[in-house]
Amino acid sequence: MAVTAPGADELPWDAEHCAALGVHHHSGKLGCRVQRVHARAWNETASARWRALHRRAYQEVRRRGLKPTMLVRAFERQHRGVLHVHPVLAFTRVEERLAAHLYAEALSRLARDYGFGFTERRLRPISRRGAAAYLSAYFVTGKKGKETLQESVRSPDMPRSIIHVSVELTQRTGVTMRELRFRRFVYYVAREAMTSLEEARTIATLAQADALDLTIDAFVPSPRLLSQVLGRNAPPVLACR
Repeated sequence: MAVTAPGADELPWDAEHCAALGVHHHSGKLGCRVQRVHARAWNETASARWRALHRRAYQEVRRRGLKPTMLVRAFERQHRGVLHVHPVLAFTRVEERLAAHLYAEALSRLARDYGFGFTERRLRPISRRGAAAYLSAYFVTGKKGKETLQESVRSPDMPRSIIHVSVELTQRTGVTMRELRFRRFVYYVAREAMTSLEEARTIATLAQADALDLTIDAFVPSPRLLSQVLGRNAPPVLACR
């Protein structure tokens, strides 16, 4: 599902940017871009307008006795230089599917009131692994020539929150940025502190599998805990917050 920016009637093409192509039908895939002043103005307010649009669509569905559950919301910059939004909804139980269809219908109907354009309303079930692979292909590796996540975060056009994951999802999976930073920290310390490459791999594997039963908070009151795990070469002071 995607909610896109409006067309050329509101976001005109920059003809000079793609003049080298000669006579052609403008398309972001050809390298054409929206005029920079219009793209910047639209992108700067896209996040706030999306929140307002989502809130109104969500409230409409709630008034009908259903609750659409948005698991992930991700912003992506289109080839033409303007943002669009990918909402990912729970779609397992019957009530979740009905709520998702009503929410998509409301988004499509209300989108232009908040400055958006076309809304893709095609909804289909996808496995958790499939959804993760689909999103990561777009936002991490830059699928089909699109920007990678590393490129997106450096772009001034992107909102502060590029990807939002719902609390319902993080509570169920236990995968949070705090936990991921901790695992990266343990991996880094293990790699640097161990005298043996095999020891480093063992510690990293245990941490990734939660076999150490450690959380980032464990290191705040007791810095010696990591020393007990990693040995004498562990740093004496840890700042993990």
